[in-house]
Amino acid sequence: MNDEHNLEARLALMSDEEKQHFKTVVLELVQCYGPDAKQAVILFNGSDKLGGIVTLNCNEMEAAELMLEANDFFGFLNVIGAPPKEAFN
Repeated sequence: MNDEHNLEARLALMSDEEKQHFKTVVLELVQCYGPDAKQAVILFNGSDKLGGIVTLNCNEMEAAELMLEANDFFGFLNVIGAPPKEAFN
């Protein structure tokens, strides 16, 4: 296995801020297993835009619902503070 895919090597290259963020992500992911498990969908980008999808503790329909909720959430974030649509004319 090359160093690019070696966890220890990747961790060694991370800044302290990146390591803290990674720890937060791992703590969220581990909650997708065991009792009272959460659900998650992880998207990866690639050269063709979408490189892959991993679902955690959910089927395809539940993953689709999570994606729709995420789309709505990011759509909302993108219009916070924007002028009313009438002002675009």
